[in-house]
Amino acid sequence: MGGHAARFYGVERNTNDFDLHLSPDCWDDIKAKIQASPLATNFKVVEGPSWRPGAFRRFQIGVLPSGREEWLEFWRHNHLLPDFHEVFDRREIGVYGGRKIAFLGLRDLIRAKETERESDWQDIALLEEFADSRDFSAVFTGDLDLPNALSRIRSRRGFESHLKASHFRDDNAIRQAVELTASPITEAFLTPVASRNRDAHFPIAAIEPVVRNRLSEVDPGTNLHFALVEIVRRRYKLAAQAADRADKESIRRTLAAPSDGGAS
Repeated sequence: MGGHAARFYGVERNTNDFDLHLSPDCWDDIKAKIQASPLATNFKVVEGPSWRPGAFRRFQIGVLPSGREEWLEFWRHNHLLPDFHEVFDRREIGVYGGRKIAFLGLRDLIRAKETERESDWQDIALLEEFADSRDFSAVFTGDLDLPNALSRIRSRRGFESHLKASHFRDDNAIRQAVELTASPITEAFLTPVASRNRDAHFPIAAIEPVVRNRLSEVDPGTNLHFALVEIVRRRYKLAAQAADRADKESIRRTLAAPSDGGAS
């Protein structure tokens, strides 16, 4: 789900991540298992701080030749994703490093990266293009219907591909797409098209009225259209970063708070 997953999907990344998978039942014994493994030869494993100790743990297992600390990190849950079994059903399996590995589905990986870290959003920009390109190709192979492909456009390149293919002339597909849309970014891409379709109505308007009204007036695929999309994208990004930051701070306060076990 980390750097290796981004690299698997096409992001040029020389990651230092080392993926080690253990059963969730081993959660309480991870430190002992690492200490007993060849990974920590002649080094006393040290557990580092975590703002989500029930979901995320990290351990220093040594020092690299460069002098940098070497860490192993483990996720049991991810607060941005649904239940493991639901995510596992959407996994993708591919050959990586000479072995078949299961990765987060591409759309789930994008969601998992909507954190406060700027580097994650740089990955998202590339992954959104890859996802839209896949969906566009899947329409032609019959593996994905047009309404679903349109309902999750997240990149300018993806929108332009559908525009050139005249997919926005299909009124029925547009109507279904706007009903399926869950992202304000996709809503921003589709609003100029949907505004010309009397039967197309977004179930939840996620864009502030001033921007939405302007989007309904512009021609699709113009520079102004894309500029307005970027306004919506920036607001979405800032809101996601703020939510992730607030969530971490809330957990830190809870962990730092004294327990009520004492009595006087």
